[in-house]
Amino acid sequence: MSGSSPQLYQAKTMKRRYNFTVNTEYQGYTIEEFLVQHIQQFPINTIKKCIYDELVKVNDFPAQLHQQLQTNDEIHILLPKHNKQYKKQNPQIEVLYEDDGFLVVNKPPLIPVIPERWSHETLFRDCIRTHLQNDAIIPRVVHRIDKEASGAVIVAKNKEFERYFSGLFTKRQIKKKYLAIVAGTPADSGTVSLPIKQVSNKSTRMMVDENEGKEAVTHFKVVEFFRDFALLEIEIESGRTHQIRVHMASQGTPLAIDSLYGYRNTIKLSDIKSSYHHKKERIEKPIISRLTLHAHQLEFIHPGKEETIQITAPLFKDLEVFLKKLRKYRS
Repeated sequence: MSGSSPQLYQAKTMKRRYNFTVNTEYQGYTIEEFLVQHIQQFPINTIKKCIYDELVKVNDFPAQLHQQLQTNDEIHILLPKHNKQYKKQNPQIEVLYEDDGFLVVNKPPLIPVIPERWSHETLFRDCIRTHLQNDAIIPRVVHRIDKEASGAVIVAKNKEFERYFSGLFTKRQIKKKYLAIVAGTPADSGTVSLPIKQVSNKSTRMMVDENEGKEAVTHFKVVEFFRDFALLEIEIESGRTHQIRVHMASQGTPLAIDSLYGYRNTIKLSDIKSSYHHKKERIEKPIISRLTLHAHQLEFIHPGKEETIQITAPLFKDLEVFLKKLRKYRS
């Protein structure tokens, strides 16, 4: 069982037992970072409490809060099924645009747009339902962005608008712009036109394949340089899975954080501040621990008004803080 596929048991004692085996994608993550990403229905304070209460074990030993994980580590968690301290309120989601037929929201990082294969949790849709406060409306997601990414997502309120937006995406009539912080020194601007395919049916990883891959085109330009990092504005013509991540990695400039196609799963201040002195008695906390990718802007023809509208999603705090540190220490 992989690090992103927990096995769930309902115990007679009304407790939930989660079992994970860590795969290579999550090697180096702390147990806290790992669990925050994989058990979305529990808040971070609950995760920490479970670790302190020794309800979390790694290889049959009680886990330590900042313990780093290795490939093939076995994680076992036992959580009460019904307990107020373990209940999580749906986070409030920022609505960027809304009318009778659809809305555009600024998806927070670490919330999957659609339920993952191993989970029946529908946190993203639940957040939308909480906002709508109308059980008669069934939110219909018409496109997706990566779980660890943030940014603008369109949600239809009925089948008619779902069909309309699905058609726009199929015909490539929605202009999509992203902001990405990459590692390395990219060209000032460029276009990557490399076909992409899935590595195998058993893998979530994608790869460039000139012979069997599907067409994928990515345009980029540098917004700011930070020595060995850069902020890019990216526009994609196609919408292949992990397209930006694969294309930027193919150029030797992967996302600053991308454990699947890059070489980091967190960034700490010591990674960007050369004069940083770490205090041995303290564990250095990361500045950011998720994909440095944000769906920044959507532009399309409004189905009712027949005019082009442009919707921009503000950056979340973690990316803002990372950029602030880069501007301070790497400019």
